[in-house]
Amino acid sequence: MEFKNISRELNEIAKDYDYQQPPDILLKLQELIASGLRFLKDLFNYFKIPQFETSDSTAVATILQVIVVLVGVVAAVMVVLLVASRLRQLQLQKQAAIGTIIAEDGPLDSKGWSTLAEQLSERGSYKEACRAVYMSILLLLEEEKVMAFAATKTNYEYFYALKRMPIIATNFRQLVDRVEELWFGDRQATGADYKDCREQARSIINALPAAKPKILTATAAALHATGPVIKSTSEPK
Repeated sequence: MEFKNISRELNEIAKDYDYQQPPDILLKLQELIASGLRFLKDLFNYFKIPQFETSDSTAVATILQVIVVLVGVVAAVMVVLLVASRLRQLQLQKQAAIGTIIAEDGPLDSKGWSTLAEQLSERGSYKEACRAVYMSILLLLEEEKVMAFAATKTNYEYFYALKRMPIIATNFRQLVDRVEELWFGDRQATGADYKDCREQARSIINALPAAKPKILTATAAALHATGPVIKSTSEPK
């Protein structure tokens, strides 16, 4: 049987073929993967682990897919850990800020915190003054046996304790939102902010008699009479 000479046709096809040398890094990566596959094959043979026969190209593709999946999993875990770490850091900063105020000013009652708020506002320290109003209300609610105060508690725990007193709970949440915005945010506190905090504190005090089936204690009565919490103050010049 004679075969047709097709060398001329092959030459015509070959003359237009332009071979491009693959990059060195790709060749080295291919050699590295092939070496790794040979190592795994030898390891499997040594431990007599069953293997599936497959071509080198399929094995390389499979290995690359596994690597991509592993990298994605590791990246997702790292993101979750970073977010959790950041949230934990913010919580610790928040608790440290609360503890700093209490430690610096010493143990004060509600009237003491209210007086401190007035002094701070007169110096133009409105952010600290708003925080002092917040502390005065926390201590007042404890003195009135409405809820227990603890430096380690979160505001959400206080919200839960006040859920059966909607008027107090609403004004307390507004006070907390304002104080947290000023204390942990970037906005500069103003005299208007301090005045709003005082108004919210006054609303809480005025709602106490209706919320509790008894007369205000001597501490609350003294605050109501002297007016450091319930009286609206003008901005200092």
